[in-house]
Amino acid sequence: MIQEISIKKIATYNDIGVVFSGLNKINFFYGSNGSGKTSLSNVMKNIDNFSDCNINWVSQPLKTLVYNQKFVEENFHQESNIKGIFTLGKESTEIKNEITEKKRLVDKLDEEIRKMRTNLSNKEEEYTSNENEFIDDCWEMKRKYDNEFLQAFSGVRNNKINFMNKCKQSHSLEGMLCDVENLRARSNKLFNGSLVIIQAIQSIKNDELDAASSSQIYQNQIVGKQEVDIAALISKLAISDWVKRGYDHVHNSEGKCPFCQQSLPVGFLHQLEEYFNETYENEMKELKKCVDQYMESYSILKTSIQDLLEKELPYIDKEKIYQQFELIRSKNEINLELIEQKQKEPSKGMTLVPVDEFVKNINLEIERVNQEIHGHNRLIDNRTLEEQLLKNQIWRFIANENLHNHEKYVRKEFNIKNAITGIKDRITSKTSEKNRLISEVEGLEAQITSVIPSVNEMNRLLKAYNFTNFKFAHTQNQGNYRLVRSTGEDVNQTLSEGEKTFVTFLYFMHLLNGSNNRDLISENKVVVIDDPISSLDSNVLFIVSNLILKLIEDSRNNKNNVVQLFVLTHNVYFHKEVTFNKKRSKGVKLHDETFWIIRKVNNDVTAAQSYDTNPIKTSYELMWQELRSATQISSSTTVQNLIRRIIENYFKVFGNFSEDDILNKFDEEEKVVCKSLLSWANDGSHFASDDLYIEHPLDTNARYLNIFEKIFKVTNHHAHYNMMMGIEEENKIPQAQVS
Repeated sequence: MIQEISIKKIATYNDIGVVFSGLNKINFFYGSNGSGKTSLSNVMKNIDNFSDCNINWVSQPLKTLVYNQKFVEENFHQESNIKGIFTLGKESTEIKNEITEKKRLVDKLDEEIRKMRTNLSNKEEEYTSNENEFIDDCWEMKRKYDNEFLQAFSGVRNNKINFMNKCKQSHSLEGMLCDVENLRARSNKLFNGSLVIIQAIQSIKNDELDAASSSQIYQNQIVGKQEVDIAALISKLAISDWVKRGYDHVHNSEGKCPFCQQSLPVGFLHQLEEYFNETYENEMKELKKCVDQYMESYSILKTSIQDLLEKELPYIDKEKIYQQFELIRSKNEINLELIEQKQKEPSKGMTLVPVDEFVKNINLEIERVNQEIHGHNRLIDNRTLEEQLLKNQIWRFIANENLHNHEKYVRKEFNIKNAITGIKDRITSKTSEKNRLISEVEGLEAQITSVIPSVNEMNRLLKAYNFTNFKFAHTQNQGNYRLVRSTGEDVNQTLSEGEKTFVTFLYFMHLLNGSNNRDLISENKVVVIDDPISSLDSNVLFIVSNLILKLIEDSRNNKNNVVQLFVLTHNVYFHKEVTFNKKRSKGVKLHDETFWIIRKVNNDVTAAQSYDTNPIKTSYELMWQELRSATQISSSTTVQNLIRRIIENYFKVFGNFSEDDILNKFDEEEKVVCKSLLSWANDGSHFASDDLYIEHPLDTNARYLNIFEKIFKVTNHHAHYNMMMGIEEENKIPQAQVS
């Protein structure tokens, strides 16, 4: 069944167009000629010819049969044969019942397949939703690390789906998982840092300073020759250094002691010279040499460290080196004091403080920096390989960061895919079963289908409706018809437009219960009837209305294959006839129907509006309503005017009846009364004046109303009178049957 129709960019439908939504089983459309009704029926007939229009079906599309002027042109040619309508014959009740049961099973399978397709659609939406959620999760990773890993994300930064696919692939990467700081530093170095080779830093040399600091001379007691007589006393008093200072001045004291100014004993100076002999002097020279070596080595060490601190080098921790340098300088201050003390008192042994531990710490930092430099230089030497390695490790890191989201996505995807596969398998199985049943139905129908029942039934209706001067006949080609006179001659070009229209409509109505194709006689259909009353006289108009009412009733009761019906017309009277339903309370639409008015607005642009009640309330209908009210208050002037206007509208305009035609339906006695009624009605509506007033007897209205009703009886339109006066018929005239 059609749920919604969208039409635009054709005929009077502009670029915005019109949407007919909420369509139901029975749909009535009213619109004047040229308002867009035929465009609507053409779209419904073949939507493929209109790329800007759309039909939304509740389930799968159904065959759509459209009756309009184009159908008349395509199917009725007086000079050629007409395609036959295959219907189910009456030869085998058992086969018919079997066909009915199999069709019921096909409908049941259709419903099951429709529900499964709905479930499939829901699962596919769920799959898409899961995919979109994971895409957003991955995109959040991109936003978080985009600035830092710009080059690694190159190629997928501007497309969410490509980025998500890259994340998926990254979960299969192997290798070391690096932390973000490592990746950030390497990325900054490789992609943003200097791309020149950096020279390694030379380590600090400390061998000479260490040797000068650890010389044995500092620990030795430097004293004079012990074999000299005064040596025992000097050693006993531990005054060697004091004696040496006096000895350095005795040569200038003219034989006197430099300290007490007493004359020196004979031979004392010689003993001093023997005491401070060559060995003593050599040890003092050795001490001085070591001190000089220390001073020079420390100066070199100090300069090397200062140069290191002054250089602009990457990766180096100058604060750490500076701390070690401060420790070295403090230890040097101590050593200088020890050296000065040793030089003043050579006889005392001492040990200098070593600085090799602090130099070692500086060299460890230099070694670390050199490793960084080596890595930097390696990146430059192997840039392409290092870039790819870094990118892989970055994506490995991103995959690990997104691991929870990925696992959730994969679990849901697995379950949804299994469900989709299962549903598709069931749809395939049910479709196969449905096709098998359809094939069996077609085989059974082939046993009992025929065009003969359609010929017989259409001829019966032609005769019933007083079309006796032509009929349908079989042709020599099996499955076709032709129209012939009672003599058997072809009608050729002798049918009137009204006869042609009625025959074509009768053919269309039978086509609804059959098909030009033997294999399609039992398929469900959507039916569109567009203005079927053109060129019809009033009698045939009633017949067509009756046939459509029967079609509506059978469709509502599921007695045919018409699952949805659209009726379009520009004729107010015809619209009122086909929409009549006494079950409709106060004009409110029934649950299975819709009402629409199509009109032109704003410079011939089609617009449409739906209504909850039947929107067509004609002046003709209102006249009957006033007549019913006037009869209750005995207003003769009002009754006269209403009777004239109703007769004029119904019989003269719609029915093409003249007054003489009406009068001739009465016998001689009643003809006089009827003529009196017509004169009375005309007089009462056209010649009421202020200076002339005639009081009618009280029974005038009643008498003429009886004749008014009799007019509808003698013209075979009494059912219309009863309908418009709201009179329930006890013996309702049967509607025309179409089989």
